[in-house]
Formats: sequence, C-alpha cells, structure tokens
Amino acid sequence: MHMEKVTKGITSFQLKLLGIVLMVFDHLGQFFGFLGAPVWFHWLGRLVAPIFLFTSSEGFIYTSNRKKYLLRLLYGFWLMGIGNIIANKFFMNENEVLINNIFGTLFLGVLYMWFIDGIRKNWKLKQPLKVVGGFILCIVPIVLSFAVLLLMDGMDSKASLIIFRMFTFLVPLPILSEGGPLFILLAVLFYLFHGKKSGQLISLAVIAVISFISGTGNPFTENYQWMMCLAAVPIILYNGEKGRGMRNFFYYFYPAHIYLFCLIAYFIQH
Repeated sequence: MHMEKVTKGITSFQLKLLGIVLMVFDHLGQFFGFLGAPVWFHWLGRLVAPIFLFTSSEGFIYTSNRKKYLLRLLYGFWLMGIGNIIANKFFMNENEVLINNIFGTLFLGVLYMWFIDGIRKNWKLKQPLKVVGGFILCIVPIVLSFAVLLLMDGMDSKASLIIFRMFTFLVPLPILSEGGPLFILLAVLFYLFHGKKSGQLISLAVIAVISFISGTGNPFTENYQWMMCLAAVPIILYNGEKGRGMRNFFYYFYPAHIYLFCLIAYFIQH
C-alpha cells in the first residue's frame, strides 16, 4: 500500500491563490466604496503586495529563463497601461484615475534582482568595470524618475498630467510605480535574504514601519499600509515548493478582474 506524501506548509501556487482572494476584497473596496464596501476589505488587501513581491523573488531565482520572466512582466505592464488609458477615458468618473498596475513594480523589482545578481557574479570574477557598470544600471531608473519629476515641475498642469500618464502607463519608473520605491526595495530584500526567513520577515517589518511613519491619518481608516506586516504569516508557512502551475492564470486574472469591476462600477453609477 502506497501512502501519499503529506507536505507541510503552503506552496507558491497556494500563496498566489491566497493573494488573489485578498486582492479581490481590496479591489471590491476600491471600486465599490460608493456602495458601502467596508474599510476592512482594504486591510485584507495590504497583504497582497508583499505576497506577490515575495513570489516574484522566488520566481526570479527558480525560473529557467530570466529574460522571458522579465519580459512577461513588462508586457503585462504595457497591456495594463493601454487598458488603463482606455478605462480612464471612457469608464471613470470625473476626478478619478485608474493607475493600478503592479506589473510595473514587479518588473522593476525583478530588474534590480538581475542587476544585483550580475554585480555579485562579476565581483566574484574580479571584474571591477562590470561591477561599476552594474551599479550604474541600478542608478539609471532612479535618475530617470527624478528627471521626469523635474520635467513635470516646469510644465503647466495639463502638460504635466500628460507626462505623468505617459510614464505611469508606458514606462516603469521607481517613483511612479504602484507602491513606489519601498515596494521595489522589499522585493529586492526578499531576494537578498532568500532561504533566510528571519531576514525576509525583518525586511517586511521594517518596510511596514516606514510605511506607517511616512503616512498620515488614522492607522485603521486611512494610514493602514502598515498592515502589510501580516503577510508574514503566509510567508512563514511557505514551504519552498512550486505546487500547481497555472502561471498564465495569475497574469490574466489581475487585469481582468480590475477592468470587470471598473465597468460594473461605472454602469451602476450611470
């Protein structure tokens, strides 16, 4: 008689599935607040970004083709950029802007993982010029971010908005990405502390504290990003296994449910 092996903890697939369920609650709160969606929907949603930033670091380490992995995220960013432009033009109310696009944040996080991986390898190979080149590559997106902000500062509001939307929807930059530099930093820290849960959890806690300190307002009704620290629970339970596949499902579900909610909310109000 053969007995099936019982694996403790949760797989990467199960972790992503949990992230999707929590994401749905968060976006229900985002799009249907006018119907009375409770604020605790957003509390649940604070766990989503850390979960997917964590799984992106695992994906970078274990993928058989890092270039394709990075390109999939970039393609997702571009497609959502186009989708957001259409949604903002035809299906958003006045003074509302749809900028959801975590693909840009994930892309930049993975890009920096790649840069750092190159720096590490070239350091071991004693290739100082390539090490310096790696550091320069790390700085370029940051410099571009500040250049765009300076460009916007010297324009009128209409021109500034055009530049903002162009880079928000078409070119992933750290300062303009969803979650900003802190989320990108968290993804990189998850990568740097791969295999060291204590380091990953401390990184999560530090970013959560910084988010709380830099925010304003009531910590339960406005400034609740600190609740991202609760993602420590599923991360602790992660057992290092991939689990089921369905990779494309996660790429498709994210934009699909956002645009579905956007359309439903729009037509309810019109």
